[in-house]
Amino acid sequence: MTCAEFQQALPFIIDGGGDAKYEQHLKECTICADLVSDLRYIAEQAKLLVPMEDPSPRVWTGIERSLTREGLVKPAQARRGLLGPKLIWIIAPLVLAGVTIYLLAR
Repeated sequence: MTCAEFQQALPFIIDGGGDAKYEQHLKECTICADLVSDLRYIAEQAKLLVPMEDPSPRVWTGIERSLTREGLVKPAQARRGLLGPKLIWIIAPLVLAGVTIYLLAR
């Protein structure tokens, strides 16, 4: 098995562990073994980026006031956003997951 063949199956290998031929390649190829190790480490560390609990509503209110004063956002009444400033806590993990999936698929 070549490294290119191995790396094409990398998302499957990371999620499911792969089968004997992939395990054999990992034993023989330090480059792919290091890559898998790094990707697993990144995935584990990415889990730590998700906050354990939401900050106090006062934090969001303060951020919103500052951004409104600076003209970077519209006042809350004029804004039609679904989640307001909390949206960043949803978007950031999704972007991180997308980057991780992209890296795994390479």
